[in-house]
Amino acid sequence: MNRRGFLTVAAGVPLAAAGLTTSPAFAAAVPPRGRVTGLLVRDPLLVRDVSAGRLRGFVQPLTWAEAQPEPGGDLSGAALLKLRAATDLARERGYQRLKLRLLAGWQSPGWALALGGGPMRDWEDPGAVEPDRYDVPVWWAEEFLAAYNAFLPELAAALGDEPLWGEVTVSGTCTVFAEPCIKQLGVAANRDQALANGYTAAADRAALETVIAAHHDAFSPMGITSSVAYNPWQFIDPATGRMATDAAVTVELMDHQRATMGTSGVWENNSLIARRTDGGLEQARPDYQGMYDHMIAGAAAGHPIQFQTATLAKIQAAGGTAEATASWVAEHGGISVELPRGWEQDTAAIGVARACELNQQMAVNAAATLG
Repeated sequence: MNRRGFLTVAAGVPLAAAGLTTSPAFAAAVPPRGRVTGLLVRDPLLVRDVSAGRLRGFVQPLTWAEAQPEPGGDLSGAALLKLRAATDLARERGYQRLKLRLLAGWQSPGWALALGGGPMRDWEDPGAVEPDRYDVPVWWAEEFLAAYNAFLPELAAALGDEPLWGEVTVSGTCTVFAEPCIKQLGVAANRDQALANGYTAAADRAALETVIAAHHDAFSPMGITSSVAYNPWQFIDPATGRMATDAAVTVELMDHQRATMGTSGVWENNSLIARRTDGGLEQARPDYQGMYDHMIAGAAAGHPIQFQTATLAKIQAAGGTAEATASWVAEHGGISVELPRGWEQDTAAIGVARACELNQQMAVNAAATLG
C-alpha cells in the first residue's frame, strides 16, 4: 500500500447505535449540492463509533480500472456496488455530502494504459520507504485523454441521481497519486521514459487543462464540483534535462481552472501541515507559501478551497497537530479538510466541541462561495 493508502468502504455502524445523533444546527447549515464541507476522513472504517459524529463526511476512492474494465464500457457492477455502500454508510452516520476520489494514473484500466504508446513501465515513486514501481500511462497522449474524458459522462450518470455525491477529483493526468502536479520526475529513469514518449512541459500542462474542461462538461451541469490537488508544478527543464519546480505555473493553472469552471472548480492541496506558534497558526512548508497565499486570496474572493493533511507522523515531526492543521484550514477560508489516519490519538485531540466549531466555520466558508 502506498503512502496515501485507501480502504474500501463495505459496512458501517448507525449513529444511533453509538449513542450519537446528527446535529440539527449542522443539518440546517448544509450548503447546496457541490459543497463537501467540514472534517472528513479517507478511511471511515478505522474511525471509532464515538468519533464518527465529529466528522461531516468521508472521501470514497474509486479507481478507473475497477469502474471501466472494458474499453468504452458502462460503469461496472462492482463500482456501482462500491458507490452504493459508501452512500449507505454515509446515511447511517448522518453525513450529508460525499467526495469521490477518482483514481487514474497507474490505477487506470489496462486497455487505457496501453493507449498512446503506453504504458511506461516500472515508474518509480522515490518517496516510499522502499521504492515502489508502477505502470503509468502516457498521460498527455491524445488517445489516453480521449478515453478518460469519454469515461466521465458515464461516471456522472451514475452519480447524478444520488444527492450525497458533491465532488469528484480531477485525476486524468496523474501517475502515482491523485495529484497532477507531482510526477516523480526527479527519478532519471522516469524522465528518460517520459522524454522517449514525447513528453514536453507544454504537453503536460495542456493535458491537465483538457481534463479540467472535460470534468466541467460532465459534472458542473449536475451541481457536482471537481477538485484539483495542487502542488508546486514539476516539469522536465529542457535546458538541463532535470526536474524543476515552478509554483508560478501552479498559480496559472489554478486561475485557468477558475476561468473554466467558476466556483464549480475547487482548489485543493493534499500536503498541509500547521502548528501553533506564539498564539497563532502557521503552515510549515515555506516552499508552498506562495501557492497557499493564492488559495487564501481566492477564498477571500469567494472561491472554494480545501485541504488534505500530510500524514500524522509528518505533522508531528514539524511540531504540528491535526487540530492545528484543521484550524488553519478553517481560519483561512477552507471548506473542508481530510484528517490523517490516527487523528483521534493525536496529542491535541479534536474533541466534540472543537469539531463542532471547525465544522460550523467551514460551513460558513462554503456558504461564502455560493454567491
